[in-house]
Amino acid sequence: MSPASIDDRTLPPLFDIAALWAILWGRRLMIFVITGAVLLLTVLYLAVTSPSYTATASILIDPRDSRSTNFNNVLPGIGSDSAAIASQVFVIESQDLLGDVFDGQKVENDPEFSGRGLVSRLFSIFGSDKKATRDATFKRFQKAVTVEREGLTYVINVSFTSKSPETAARIANAIVERYRTGLAGEREGANSDVNSLLNDRIKGLQKDVSDAERAVEDFKTTHRIVDPTDGGTLQFQLDQLTTQLITAQGDADQARDRYNQALAVGSSPAGLARLAEILSSNSAIKLRDDYNQRAAELANLETMYGPRHPAIARLRSELERMNRLMGAEADRIRQQLKASYDLAAQNVGKLQAKLEALRQQSSDSSLAQVQLRQLDSKAQAARGVLDDYLKRAKETSQMEGVQTSEARTIAKASPPLQPTWPKPALLLPVSAVLGLLAGCGLALAFGPVRRPEDEPQAPKEEVVPAVQPRQDAPRAAAQPAPQPLPASLGEYRVPASGTALSGIKAIRASLFQDGDETLSRDVLKLMRQIILRLHDHPKPFVLAVSSTRGSLEARLAGALIGISLQRVEQNVLVVEIEGQPSASADHGPGIFVDSASGLRTAICSSQGQKGGRTLGDVLTEAGNAFDFILVSAPAFSEKAWSPEFFTRADLTLLALTPSEQAADAAALLAQRLGVAQIGRSATLVIAPQTVATGARTPVQPSDAGDWRRSSAARS
Repeated sequence: MSPASIDDRTLPPLFDIAALWAILWGRRLMIFVITGAVLLLTVLYLAVTSPSYTATASILIDPRDSRSTNFNNVLPGIGSDSAAIASQVFVIESQDLLGDVFDGQKVENDPEFSGRGLVSRLFSIFGSDKKATRDATFKRFQKAVTVEREGLTYVINVSFTSKSPETAARIANAIVERYRTGLAGEREGANSDVNSLLNDRIKGLQKDVSDAERAVEDFKTTHRIVDPTDGGTLQFQLDQLTTQLITAQGDADQARDRYNQALAVGSSPAGLARLAEILSSNSAIKLRDDYNQRAAELANLETMYGPRHPAIARLRSELERMNRLMGAEADRIRQQLKASYDLAAQNVGKLQAKLEALRQQSSDSSLAQVQLRQLDSKAQAARGVLDDYLKRAKETSQMEGVQTSEARTIAKASPPLQPTWPKPALLLPVSAVLGLLAGCGLALAFGPVRRPEDEPQAPKEEVVPAVQPRQDAPRAAAQPAPQPLPASLGEYRVPASGTALSGIKAIRASLFQDGDETLSRDVLKLMRQIILRLHDHPKPFVLAVSSTRGSLEARLAGALIGISLQRVEQNVLVVEIEGQPSASADHGPGIFVDSASGLRTAICSSQGQKGGRTLGDVLTEAGNAFDFILVSAPAFSEKAWSPEFFTRADLTLLALTPSEQAADAAALLAQRLGVAQIGRSATLVIAPQTVATGARTPVQPSDAGDWRRSSAARS
């Protein structure tokens, strides 16, 4: 089921200017009194307050670093960073800087800040703590100082407030001068401190350099390194020896080849000729020639004389002797080749041994050179650091006395002519406005001016037409006080029907028409009037609906209120009394949905019946699960009527017919429930009609949950 919508054009305005003006006009005297009191207090304040003067001096923090030399400053400038400029405000407000100004200007003896009044003198008589007195004076002095940065610029304004214009200007200028002097002094002090530290450190660095150089010389002496280039001489020797070894190895190979060839050729004349070629021996050549000559002669003689000739025998013996000589020569040649081979091999071995020794010496020299380079690097690093320290110490010593301040005064403080506080031209109009606002707010807080006829619980006097007494008639007795009347909620027309069930169905059908989700303005007005008469407390709100004669009007009024509350998404429970025409006997003791109204309904027993649930039981079971509980009580004329149904109600609604009078209902309420119940009661007239009328106004779904509060606010 979609919630009903409310058209704001048909509702009262949220901000009623006429009502506010009526409240303010009704309490105009209170507003004028409050405004006059505030103005009077302001005038008294102006009369007793001494004027104070504020003097301001402006300084410029110049981020540019002026250099008289090309030396780097020990303490760099403030810089152009915004945070660095802003931090200077806190430097000026620091306790150390202000403490120096406080002591230098002898503010402690100034009565304006020392507070040497009667009370202070009494405390001084009894020996008060001087340190505590000085701290209190300094705090008052510190509160009078104001340091502000001019936007995002490099300008800082230093202000001082005092009762004396001359004192304000003098102290403001003193703070600025102390700040500028402090900036220059910081650089001078930094130079002096750094120079002292450098001189102390230079002594240690000189000792470190001396130790490093001594270690280098000791290492050279230990490893017999005269020149760092000795490693290059060893390498040259290695190259030469390697070349000689290669040559000797070649000679040895050639000697071995010749020796092997000499062994292979043997001792024959051909072999001897081969040996002669190998060794180039003249003896072997001559022996070979003699042998060939004798062999030729022997061959000729054998041809001529035969084998038995004596010359042949002689030649053969000479050939044998020549063979022996050739063999001996071949052996000699072989021995000579072997000796040459052995000598070449021995030379190769010596060269290899010498080369290995040189390689080992080169390796040891390389390791020594590495260590020597490390020691020399340490010595050079120590010398470099010492040189930097000596240069920096010389620079810092020369920069003493040439430091300039980055802060520059661009406007000195002068004694102000006009006081900064108090300002009558400002305080009087502001106090008048504040007093007027306070008076209006207090008047609105009290609410509208209530009249006896406007009070919700006030009895309404019945208008009785005045009757002119006859002159001859005796004076009548005193007229009794008029009977109070319940609040009137107006007249509401519902569809005409014969029974309560058909009337409830007709009301529901009219409020839940297809395609029409609006409530009539009269129904919204009824709900608003009901809620205005409820006192705020945790839910649920109990409404007792009854009538004076019959129950038809009460049933229709209850259905109209319950269905309307349901349309704005309020949880509604209808409690009917057992035995009423609308109470269904088919349902059990629990909560059910009534088929006619569509509302959740519970049935309870009247006070006279036993064994059934009473109204108190139903309310206890419901708890705070519902927003509204509508008790459909019997009519005052029925036997089932009981005051039990009205004692726990927040509001009693009496449904009347057009012919019934409110005075009769009031008398019935006073008789049955007491006069006090009339203040918590209201009457509404239920009149039948055949066609539903009334303008429709939409209710926004989002306002449905807070409908009660929003209605109260609109009131």
